[in-house]
Amino acid sequence: MRILLAIIILAALGWSGYWYWSAKSRESALAGWLEERRAAGWIASADDITINGFPNRIDAIVTGLELADPNSGWAWSADRFEILSLSYKPHHLIAVWPGEQTISTPFETLRLSSNNFRGSLIFEPNTTLALDRATLELDAVTLTGSNGDAGGLKHAILAIRQTEGADPGTYDIAFDASDLRLAKSLTDRFSADGDLPTAIGTVKMDTTVTFDKKWNRETFETDMPEIDALSIAELSATWGELDIRGRGDLKADSSGLADGEIRLRARNWEEMIDMAERSGAISSSLSGPMKTGLGLIATLSGDSNSLRAPLTFEDGETRLGPIRVGKAPRLHRTPGY
Repeated sequence: MRILLAIIILAALGWSGYWYWSAKSRESALAGWLEERRAAGWIASADDITINGFPNRIDAIVTGLELADPNSGWAWSADRFEILSLSYKPHHLIAVWPGEQTISTPFETLRLSSNNFRGSLIFEPNTTLALDRATLELDAVTLTGSNGDAGGLKHAILAIRQTEGADPGTYDIAFDASDLRLAKSLTDRFSADGDLPTAIGTVKMDTTVTFDKKWNRETFETDMPEIDALSIAELSATWGELDIRGRGDLKADSSGLADGEIRLRARNWEEMIDMAERSGAISSSLSGPMKTGLGLIATLSGDSNSLRAPLTFEDGETRLGPIRVGKAPRLHRTPGY
């Protein structure tokens, strides 16, 4: 009995020592990261870093957090941010954002509020902390601009995982959102006399994206990964009577611009063109020829209200069917990579 008791006491002391070491390591890592950001020219501060959770958890509570990168013009501040984990699974983290946080961009400052904003992140068990997979869940989100204009969503899930058997830097990315509310200034531009619902019913995306490098601690802090290619298995949105769906494959050309094709299917497509014209995305001189050309394609398919047409990106241009609608989007900012 004495031997058993001694073993239990030694095990408890050993586990307590391990927990204390892990807790101090987490605290030092967070404080060190803030110091590294300051050395890199960022504004990076926190009022306090507290570690709780003995004996089976390592829960870091950071209060009064402020981060800002003067080079990019982006900043983020929160009264409280939590990084939670089990003692025996240090590479599986739960991140919990506060109900209120502030995001500053080069254009304006936004206030974000939510009922639930948390993510599960699993990293490779090494010092580079390369992302293996992650899930981010949001509920009852409201995003308010400096002018009081607000948008948001009811629920959304973003899931990311390294693609099995693919090259490093390739990830399966899925996004699913419901009741996506645009700011009134945007809906007013799209809608004619309030003929659209105040929220986009659903938005779904299922893609495989190849970046030029893995997502890990170093790339997040210094040089963000950029898109080399993406394969879209599903892209869809429903807004009232409007419904658009697409799938296809794109890659970055030698100039970093999108090259490839997305096969679109759109219901009530003429209203979408009217919306694009009202918002300024296309000119009034282009909307007429688009309706004429695409109307012929829709009629030949047997349903003039439903359009099936390729959205083609080639030689720096974007075409919907045979009609040029603008420049191709940039996937990679480094030409000739």
